[in-house]
Amino acid sequence: MKNIVYITSAKVGLHRFTYNELKLLKQKGINFYLCLTQLKDGPCMPDKNWNTITAKRITAILQFIKLLLVQPKNTISYFIEAKNKKVLSYFFIALSFYKDLKGKKVDLIHCQMGDKKLYTGYFLKKLFNIPLTVTVHAHELYQREVYDKNDQIKTLFASCDKVLTISEFNREIIKDKLGVKESKVEIMRLFPDIDTLNYVKDKKKILIVANWVEKKGYDILFNAVKKLERKDFVVWVVGGSNYDVDAIDVNDLIDKYKIKDKVAVLGRQGSPILDILFEACDIFCLPSYTDYYEDGNPSEREGIPVALMEAMAWGKPVIATRHAGNPELIEQLLVEERDVDGLKDALKYLLDNPEKWEDMGRKNKEIIQNKFSKTNVEVLVNTINNSTK
Repeated sequence: MKNIVYITSAKVGLHRFTYNELKLLKQKGINFYLCLTQLKDGPCMPDKNWNTITAKRITAILQFIKLLLVQPKNTISYFIEAKNKKVLSYFFIALSFYKDLKGKKVDLIHCQMGDKKLYTGYFLKKLFNIPLTVTVHAHELYQREVYDKNDQIKTLFASCDKVLTISEFNREIIKDKLGVKESKVEIMRLFPDIDTLNYVKDKKKILIVANWVEKKGYDILFNAVKKLERKDFVVWVVGGSNYDVDAIDVNDLIDKYKIKDKVAVLGRQGSPILDILFEACDIFCLPSYTDYYEDGNPSEREGIPVALMEAMAWGKPVIATRHAGNPELIEQLLVEERDVDGLKDALKYLLDNPEKWEDMGRKNKEIIQNKFSKTNVEVLVNTINNSTK
């Protein structure tokens, strides 16, 4: 098995194409140490089981001091080169990665993107004395340095043992503007990888829109989903933590019930994305329940969740619990609070009977139009007008 250092940035998470590429490398038997120059939340994040390394300033400084003691001549030379080329930050990022990588068997360094991150690979190559490769996409070819510091950029790319790029158009620029020999440039076209987690195609879509708190019933829903031993549906989760005392971690619950293949966590959404999800889903489910204090008194309940009204307004069949004001809204498919088997049976009923969806949705839409329309705000308007005479 080959072991590589894979350098990229995740400043808004990983690019989707980068994430897909890394997954395929794993499948092809390539082990990688994912070295991230930046790491911030985004749609595609590194898998938990990946060997992910992030750059740390204190680690870089300590490693620099150590190398000054054991390899003073080379270290000073690298430092002066980085300073003269105005890429000291990338030199120190390389030192941080080096601290975490030394002692491990690594066969090659690969940089995803040939922008300034390539300097990190450049200095790691000097420290490890192993091959360096890079994938050039597009923006790297039009950086100001390509024009203003062309000799410096040519030296950088000359250090690469192989330059991959995604088009013939790019290959000609790399040869002509960066002076890379044709024998060192190879085309590696990108690829689309749609619905890789099977969250869309040929699936019945169950939507829940709710804060990540206990009373919303995520635990009950996921337990019911676990008991539905079938693969023809997916649960779309829209929401996030409110960081309150009753907050839960939905991802931990997904891991607990081992249902990652059945649940897509979509985060918080607003219009128009939320409208698109309501329109695209087949079933809406919100199994809310009552929380209690230790003395048995209720500590938290719903009113009548607006998310239920929104799903009904979109003409969707809904499953909810016989909880608080829900029976004032919903005439069909109410199950008891915390009733996992009851919820499982209700979900199974709708999954097995898609011909029922349209009629149930139509009736739900009529309920909203007749009892829960915008005209209800007139109560507040009248209260304000009557109170301010």
